[in-house]
Amino acid sequence: MFKKLAIVTPLAVLALNTSMAFAVEPISQSINVRAFVPTATFNVAPQDVDFGKDLEIVLVDNNDSSAGFRPVSAVHNLKHTDPKGAINAYIEGGQAAATLYNGTSGIPMAVYMGGVMLTDDSVEIVNETDSVAGVQRAMSIRTATPTKSQTGNFAGTFTVVYEPVIKP
Repeated sequence: MFKKLAIVTPLAVLALNTSMAFAVEPISQSINVRAFVPTATFNVAPQDVDFGKDLEIVLVDNNDSSAGFRPVSAVHNLKHTDPKGAINAYIEGGQAAATLYNGTSGIPMAVYMGGVMLTDDSVEIVNETDSVAGVQRAMSIRTATPTKSQTGNFAGTFTVVYEPVIKP
């Protein structure tokens, strides 16, 4: 009996040590966190914090692309507290940057902020009187109607730059 116990005990310890060697490894996870803290003087932000993240522009009629796309819009809060401060905006890279591509052709988009069309030229979207208290303006993205040959998946990325402007 003692011989059996003397042989079984080391085998049991060896088996436990082996299973411990094959234990599940810990899992680490990287978490990316971003935050934006605006200055007290100048701020522009969409009311919907997810606006601009994977927007989907859909056809008015999924069976008829000649009907065109529905516009996409979102209200933005804009503020420049300097009494002489206005807010300008432009599309970085110009109007050509605001285009949906499928690899072979492009469908242009027109971007408006508060009814003002944005291009590569900096243009006033909020005057100095309105900007002090803060205003809300809708950004609207309107996509041209695709031609009959424009089919498939289209995607595009563009950047709108907002500038604080001090008027004389």
